Amino acid sequence: MLIASQIRNLGRYRQILTVLIQYGFADFVRHTGLAAVVSRSLGVLGTRGRAEAEFIRQNKEVRLRLALEELGPTFIKLGQVLSTRRDLVPDEVAAEFAKLQSDCPMVPYEQIRERLEGEFPGRVDEIFASIEEKPIAAASMAQAHRATLASGEQVVLKILRPGIEETLLADMEILRFIASVVDDYFENMGFEPVEVADEFARELKREIDLLQEGRSTENLKNAFSDDPEIDFPKVYWEATTKRVLCIEEVHGTLLARADLDSMAAETRRKVVENGSRAVFKMTLEMGFFHADPHPGNIFVKDDGAIVFIDCGMVGHVDLETRMHIAELVYGVTKNDADEVMHCALALADMDPDKIDIRRARSDVQQMVDQFVGVPMDRIDLGQLLDDFFQTLRRYGLQCPADVVLLIKAMSTIEGVGAKVDPEFDMVTFAHPYIAHLLRERYSPKAIMRRFKNASTSYLEVMETIPKDVSSIVRKLRRNEFKMDFNLGKMEELIETAESATDNVAHSLLISAIVVSSAILVHAAPDDRWSVQGILGLLGFSTALFMGAGLLFNSWRHRRGSRAMLKRARKRRR
Repeated sequence: MLIASQIRNLGRYRQILTVLIQYGFADFVRHTGLAAVVSRSLGVLGTRGRAEAEFIRQNKEVRLRLALEELGPTFIKLGQVLSTRRDLVPDEVAAEFAKLQSDCPMVPYEQIRERLEGEFPGRVDEIFASIEEKPIAAASMAQAHRATLASGEQVVLKILRPGIEETLLADMEILRFIASVVDDYFENMGFEPVEVADEFARELKREIDLLQEGRSTENLKNAFSDDPEIDFPKVYWEATTKRVLCIEEVHGTLLARADLDSMAAETRRKVVENGSRAVFKMTLEMGFFHADPHPGNIFVKDDGAIVFIDCGMVGHVDLETRMHIAELVYGVTKNDADEVMHCALALADMDPDKIDIRRARSDVQQMVDQFVGVPMDRIDLGQLLDDFFQTLRRYGLQCPADVVLLIKAMSTIEGVGAKVDPEFDMVTFAHPYIAHLLRERYSPKAIMRRFKNASTSYLEVMETIPKDVSSIVRKLRRNEFKMDFNLGKMEELIETAESATDNVAHSLLISAIVVSSAILVHAAPDDRWSVQGILGLLGFSTALFMGAGLLFNSWRHRRGSRAMLKRARKRRR
């Protein structure tokens, strides 16, 4: 299956490797062995890469961003996703990827119309009174057009670019393969290539399902239905499919294009308050939130009311995770490094035996010491969580994806606030939400609820103990009781030992064939062909063939051993 996919995608492999080489990553391609996929690319381009002086002076992060932009939609989206995952890639890479632009050439309307006809066979003219041929936006995944429904409502259609799903599928197969190769060849990269590819695949799957974006938009709109100053677009389901999303056209000014200097100070304050209230309510109370509330996704009305658009990137943080966040804040305010470490391990679902807990606790204590004497209403939750997980990143403790999105949402709205109204005190504004979270965790009612849940769990265990004991006794009587011990990768040890034994045996056999052949050749007459000479030459040929096979198997086993050792180191970290 893997070979078949590589052959099917050979042209795309060649294009990807060619671009990487052009942007100065030829050594990387050679070192990982990726050149074997399409060796012709290396033969044509060599190690020269681009020769322009201004290009050579650029650092590798800039060159990598430019390469992603040239490779198209999948890789642009990959960079955009990674720009939010500072727990998976180095900070300088994340900062550079944040500059990636998703503006793409527009798709001709004829292709858009064909896509609509495919989604609404024979019903396009029944559903829409008109559709503007010129798009209002053209991004890497989709294109947006204004339209008017047959009922008269003004709407915006978000339409996936034709052929984008096939392109993404092929590119994801290639990315997974490249990630596995890179993971085998490099250590201590600061991130896990295979995990990055899997995380990206999940994010991509969500983003190209416009039905899911429609449901997210509608759920958030319903959640704020009682707040006239915070809104989300209405979804028109009769004109929505997996590849087409139809929402109401929002009237107002996009915050990214707003003239802040001409906006009244009171209006600016209102905009920031509404945006902050929405984000903190979504993240800390609801646990379901818009993960990308940047100025390009917020419309502002004259009275300061706001409307969020583009709910393709959303996060989910369950109650237990929010409670752990509350415990972490509480531990910081109480200068309790042990409590903070406990929360971190619970959030990351990490076994404490797999990390150097003493060193990690020491680093956490140094971070916590910075907050000694700082009242809770002066703690910046987003910055605290970000600093905390960056501190623990060196121990292999990775922040859960949705907590990363939570940090991103908080950081983004803080950036919006700093730009729109620099005097707005975001930390003080967030305090009631954090305090509410702490009350939920440590209130008498919450403690009683946890006690009740724990008691129920213990009672369930007590109920099953008699049955379990009876089952054990019954198996003992029938001599059916068995105990299995997992000796931890014993199969790999046995395989390694067997491989070493086989290599020794083959080496001895080859040596014996060489010695025997040499004796036969030496005994053969010098002036004519003989049976001894022919057998000797056949023996040398056989030994040469067996030796080549032995060298190949030895190389393959060493490569497998390197990969196994790397996985073992990762497990220990």
